[in-house]
Amino acid sequence: MAIKKPVIVMALYDIGRDNWESFGLSYNTYLFWMKNTLALNANFVIYTEQKFVDKIKNLRKEFDKNLEKTIIVDIPLNELDCYKKYNDKLNNLMFSDDFIKKVHHKDVPEMAKPLYNIIMFNKLNFLKDTKDKNYFDSDLLIWADAGGLRDDIKNYINVEYPAPNKLNQIDENKTTFFSHVPDFDIQNKEYHAMSQIRYIQGTAFFVPKSKLDKLLNDFNETIEDCINNKFIGSDEKIFDLTYIKDKSQYNLIKCSWREYFTLFK
Repeated sequence: MAIKKPVIVMALYDIGRDNWESFGLSYNTYLFWMKNTLALNANFVIYTEQKFVDKIKNLRKEFDKNLEKTIIVDIPLNELDCYKKYNDKLNNLMFSDDFIKKVHHKDVPEMAKPLYNIIMFNKLNFLKDTKDKNYFDSDLLIWADAGGLRDDIKNYINVEYPAPNKLNQIDENKTTFFSHVPDFDIQNKEYHAMSQIRYIQGTAFFVPKSKLDKLLNDFNETIEDCINNKFIGSDEKIFDLTYIKDKSQYNLIKCSWREYFTLFK
């Protein structure tokens, strides 16, 4: 097996979601769900801001007492790569009259909350920082949303993830995405981005170390293309639009929401 040192990368930032009119969630809820993932037997790199550092550290110490398999990176939201690249562009776009006229689902965060998109778009930048800093000498970067695992915590405590024998089943030279369909094409990019149709799941994905820089570059090119053409969508739509550029770069695994855990435990 070529992959021997996977690492799980997560992040938690306050973008005001506990005060949203629609799709609001408290950060206590996120931390409650996050604990499920932190219970896994895995190496973790967790990106967050100062207000959450101690809370996350205490949660993780229940399963990694001496934090030997845990790195917590404290970096303010306004220092994230996607904030610096896209905050002004997304605010100008998403609050423009032309964009607002095109929005059919006005209450969903990817159509109304620029900071939501910035955090979602930064997932690959978090992975890149883990790669560039060579945390845990990892050869596979695994993104996992903080709120991704929501069943009883007993299902996760000390479970080795991902299981080495399961990693053997995928092409380790490709990025692995989990998708609602086995394959797809997109005829109208703007319509897809602005709709509620999505195929690739942004909740979790696996990127080999050697493929990360190209994926990030392709992903950023997709974002720029969308913004230049006066539309945008969630990170999942950006992944969808990036995937169709060159499908040969990816493993696409059809599954339901959060089934990625069952498939690779």
